[in-house]
Amino acid sequence: MINYLIAISVVISVMHLPSAAIAGDGVPLKYISSCQIDVNSDNELDMVILVETARGPELLALIKTAQGYNTYVVSKDKPDMYLSCHYGKMVTETLAGKGKETRKSYTTPGAYIELKQPE
Repeated sequence: MINYLIAISVVISVMHLPSAAIAGDGVPLKYISSCQIDVNSDNELDMVILVETARGPELLALIKTAQGYNTYVVSKDKPDMYLSCHYGKMVTETLAGKGKETRKSYTTPGAYIELKQPE
């Protein structure tokens, strides 16, 4: 009977441990930059977040829905980048780098995100 009571108390004690203690410690997430902008033109502000994770830098888009947010990884593994969010109708490439003779232009639905690397 005493062994049975000890076994029950051990199970209850383990059930009350914090989940972080069972699964291990988490790795810190480094916040770099973010902005709120209507990415998908639905008149709802979405969020764009640039963070440094254990896997490297990741650009996340959190698109607002009626239930909360849907999250998408937009870009990853591009170190030393700066995030900027803008409204406009067109984005044009720069002429940086050798061999670039023409610049491409892209139309946007109004909002666009840029990851820039400082020169």
